[in-house]
Parts: sequence; C-alpha cells; structure tokens
Amino acid sequence: MQGLRPGPAFETALAALPACLLDAPIGVAVSGGGDSLALLLLAQRWAAGRGRTLFALTVDHGLRPEARAEAEAVAALCRQLGLPHETLRLEGAAPRQASLRRGRHAALARAARQRGSRLLLTGHTADDQAETFLMRARQGSGWYGLAGMRPLSLSPVWPEGQGVFIARPLLGARREELRTFLRAEDVRWVDDPSNDNPAFERVRMRRLLCPKMSGSVQILSVMDRFQTLRMIEDAALWRWMTANIRVSEGVIEVTFLTLLPTERAARALGLLIQIAAGREVPPRGERLARLVERIVSKEDFRGATLGGCQIRPRRGRLQLASETGPPIPGIAARLAAHQAILSGNTHEIAAAAGKESFLEDLVPIF
Repeated sequence: MQGLRPGPAFETALAALPACLLDAPIGVAVSGGGDSLALLLLAQRWAAGRGRTLFALTVDHGLRPEARAEAEAVAALCRQLGLPHETLRLEGAAPRQASLRRGRHAALARAARQRGSRLLLTGHTADDQAETFLMRARQGSGWYGLAGMRPLSLSPVWPEGQGVFIARPLLGARREELRTFLRAEDVRWVDDPSNDNPAFERVRMRRLLCPKMSGSVQILSVMDRFQTLRMIEDAALWRWMTANIRVSEGVIEVTFLTLLPTERAARALGLLIQIAAGREVPPRGERLARLVERIVSKEDFRGATLGGCQIRPRRGRLQLASETGPPIPGIAARLAAHQAILSGNTHEIAAAAGKESFLEDLVPIF
C-alpha cells in the first residue's frame, strides 16, 4: 500500500474526524465493488495500526441473484482480514433508486447503532463528486448544492439514523487510483450491472465525464471553490443559529429571522422545518421562497404550514412544531447535530454514557 495515493488521502481524512467518533466501533459499508473494497482494505490497515474497532456491513437488496454470492465474497475477505461482517438483506425492496437508497441507509444505521457505532464509512470518490455536480446542475441546484457531498454528514434517514454520522474518506481519491491499488493487492472486485445502465441518471453523467478526464478535473476545481464558500456560509449560519434558536417542549423558537439575508434565511428556515416536522429533507422551491419573503418583509405574517410543520408568530418570535400531532421526539438532539456539522470548528463530541442518544451532549464539531 505504501506509495499509493489513496492511503495518505484516507489517513488525512480520518485524522480530521473528531476523536470521539473514532473511539467507538466504526462501520464500513462494503458492496463488493472496487471503491468499497479499497475502502475496506485501507480502513482495516488504519484500524489495526491504531487499535480501533472495525466491522463491515454489506446490503443485499434482493434484486439480483448474484448479490448473495457477492456478499459472501465480501464476508470471506473480511474473515481473511480478521474483521466482523454482516450481510443485511432487504427482501421485497421497491426497485426505485430513492427507495433503495433509503432502505440501504436505514439498514446500515440500525446495524451500526446495534453495535454501538456512531460512524459509518462509505466509499464515495472524487468521481462520484463530479457526477453529483452534473446531476445537481441539471436539476437546477444553486451554488450551495453544487459544492457536492460533505466529508462528514448525518445519516440521511430519520429516525433510524439518529446519532449516526457518515464519513467519506475517499472523496480525494479517483476511482482508477483505487482500482490500481486493488490490483497491486491482488484483490478482485465486482461491477454491478446497474453501473452501466443508462436508465440511471448517475450512469449518464458518468458517461459524459469518462471520455474527457479533463472535464472531471475542471468540475472538481469548481467544486473546491464552492466548498470553500459553503464553509463560510455554514459558519455564519451556525453562529446565527447558536444565538437565535432554542427548543422548548418539542417546539423550536426562532428570533430575528428578519436579520438574515434572504438566501440564508431560506436555508435556515428549511432546515428548521425539516427538524420540527421530523422529515428527512427540507422543503425547497417556490413555496419556501414565498414563505421567507412573507416573514422577512414588512407584511403582517400570521402563520403558515409547510413541509408538515406549523409556523406561528408569537411575541416577536417564530414557533415551529409538527402539524400532525405531538412534538417529534429527539428534536433538540437533531438540531444540535445539524449545528455541529455547520459549525466549522474542530471540537470533539462530548458523549455521555447511558444517555438515550449521545447527541444529547453534542458540542460543535467541524
């Protein structure tokens, strides 16, 4: 492994994570493809050299007859490496990308929590970043979304993913570099046929990039600049949230939303609606933009509902709560987790043993 570029990139990425996340068992999502197998080998050697606890998880969606054999091959490799491995089978999964992704993340998060893990590693690469840029650009995303995937984020599913972080330590590595690494290690990988199916948007974006590698380099250069801008924006948003938001009895209270620039106000309000309503994604688009305009303008705002959330003015503040019934459990912890991702600081996570969620005592992380 020495002398190969993925190794140093991986170790640098792991070194940037809060120590508290690395002290608990660490999960590795391994499909059997080239990216995830390279991730597995790099993670195993990193963990062995530092006395960390590692385990591997493979998700079988039950859609291809070859998937079971591929999971068994991953399990065999894990036995050679001395790592625990579990195959998570999702029988009867709907063959839609969004449903498959949600089912996969929910299964991974549940398995991680059962093992006392706070961190899952995934094998997303620089090539995945470039593809994500093109997909989001085609969908009309703004500069914030065009910054791409974060090196560290929260699990995208709720409530299964409460307390689970996703780290992507290979975002600085190219796909072909990882395959060169695997060839040097004499490790074979499998290629999922869906990766060549043009019915999927990501495959079409990949084909646009493959003929000209320079195109990927240019996109990644642009994304790097957007990521710098996003760090600045996130830090500003975190400072505002720290000073102007509190949670009381499952209700989020907001002050001084009118002091924010319109774009930042929309980003903040969308995130708070997502948390208060217990949703997995924030509302976007024209409805959110119109709601923000009503709130920040001099118009007499008397309340609204959006994204399953009820927004009401009260004594100079906004109150946000679920419109469907009792308060969503875990709101304070989830808000703290999102603030931690936005913070831009490198403080460790303070975890109190025995708490319902370690996020109850979360302090800002990078």
